[in-house]
Amino acid sequence: MKFEYKIYLEYAITEATSFQVYVSAVVIGTIICFFTSNYSIVPFIVPLFIQILVKSNARFCNRHQNALVELPAQTEDPVFIMDIQGNIILSTGKTLDIFNTFSIRNIKDIIDETAFDDIINIVSSQDPVYASNASVEVFSDKTLKWYEIKAKATGMKYGDKALKILVWFQDISLRKIYHLRLRDLLRYSDSLIVSLESPVKSGTEYEHLPAFLLKEYEAVFITRANRENNLEGYVFKNSSQQIIKSEAITINKESLAPINISRKREQIISNDISSYNSEKDFLQDNPLDPAVLDFIDVPIQNFITFNEADISIIAFNFKSRITAYEKQFFEIVVNIYRTMVKLVDLKKELQKYTK
Repeated sequence: MKFEYKIYLEYAITEATSFQVYVSAVVIGTIICFFTSNYSIVPFIVPLFIQILVKSNARFCNRHQNALVELPAQTEDPVFIMDIQGNIILSTGKTLDIFNTFSIRNIKDIIDETAFDDIINIVSSQDPVYASNASVEVFSDKTLKWYEIKAKATGMKYGDKALKILVWFQDISLRKIYHLRLRDLLRYSDSLIVSLESPVKSGTEYEHLPAFLLKEYEAVFITRANRENNLEGYVFKNSSQQIIKSEAITINKESLAPINISRKREQIISNDISSYNSEKDFLQDNPLDPAVLDFIDVPIQNFITFNEADISIIAFNFKSRITAYEKQFFEIVVNIYRTMVKLVDLKKELQKYTK
């Protein structure tokens, strides 16, 4: 309660030091004196105190509402009001900063005509349930992000068309990219099934996954546990628009390398150099194998690692930030790859018995 009084006092002091309140008091006091012929100081003092008290009380009572109104201005995603032609009528805060950066004056400067028409259809819909739940998903060539856009009619209307429309964007880039990558993963798994005969004959079961992962990662180390439970495998990386493969590398089961820690904990592990003061601190906390680092031969910015049965995989330098979506995706990749390796093993065993 003491804190509340302090806030009220701060509002009162702000109003008491406002030049405008004194000007208003002089004007009101002069009018009172003119019509009442009372030329004392009272007609000036009373309006002054009333204004300070009324304005302070109004600001105090509305302090939470003002904070609530400020929320849309602070969101990273655009929130604004436009007219039926898409012209931006009102934007503030970070939305205004974005619009100024990209010289956006009309919503069609940030999304295409088709998406704009869809928004207008939502606003113009006679079905209130549809209008309140419908949204538009669109990629902006301007900001290079995916957005889910919702809109609602506000203010005056003319016929079925709203003259003012409240529009709010939600950045769904991470979710959208995840879904697109899952679609690519389904295609990859289909291709594995179709071409399963090839790795059986050539013994190249290691080589299918790198081509897929190296679209988004800079290098990938694919291993399999041997009889001593040490990890044996190869590092793959892109070089001159082709994939090159390291010599066989073994990670001792006692090693503290992240790929081993993930295996022992039976959980996915990832880390990013941005969480550390230096590369030295990053590598000290995440002791990657020297042979792996030598082959990759570029600074490690981040990594993610997971295991399934005897398969352990670690990928390096994801092009974006490793999110919860990416962790789910990587876990699915490793599981699919382990299934393929198991099928190759079974097919090899079957061929032994059929010869």
